[in-house]
Amino acid sequence: MEKELKNLINILEEELKLYQKLHHLCQKEEETVIKGNLKKLEEIIKNQESIFLQIKTWEEARRKIIEILRKSLSLPNKVTLSRLIKATKRPFSSQLRIFHKKITSLIKDIDKINKSNIFLIEYSIKLIDEYFHFLTGVKSSPVYVPNGKNKKKYQLRKLIDQKT
Repeated sequence: MEKELKNLINILEEELKLYQKLHHLCQKEEETVIKGNLKKLEEIIKNQESIFLQIKTWEEARRKIIEILRKSLSLPNKVTLSRLIKATKRPFSSQLRIFHKKITSLIKDIDKINKSNIFLIEYSIKLIDEYFHFLTGVKSSPVYVPNGKNKKKYQLRKLIDQKT
């Protein structure tokens, strides 16, 4: 069982490193969205996707180790890391608790930054849409009206003068 606990700690250490990288990328994403650098944003998103795949692999390894530990400790089905921490003795329980707190805190921070990034991106899209409508003179209207029929958009002015 000691071997499995050491393996679990190693897995959590790797997951923590990945979450730290993800946290850093989310902060960079926020700066990039504010600056409007689409090329850099695309690069950041690719890096995030790569980290998500790595996290998924480590999560699967963690689940397998926890299942082995669950059986060794005769714990009920679907045991969480918190429950496992309570069932283990020192020094493993304290090490596991530290990793659990750090990872949980990072995940909360990442979630907060992501919500901010979503707001910034949605605001940027809305702003671009409004500028486009202003420049083209196309009024935006709902796609459907109460009677269920398709309502068409109409154009007030054109960007290109076709007379010349």
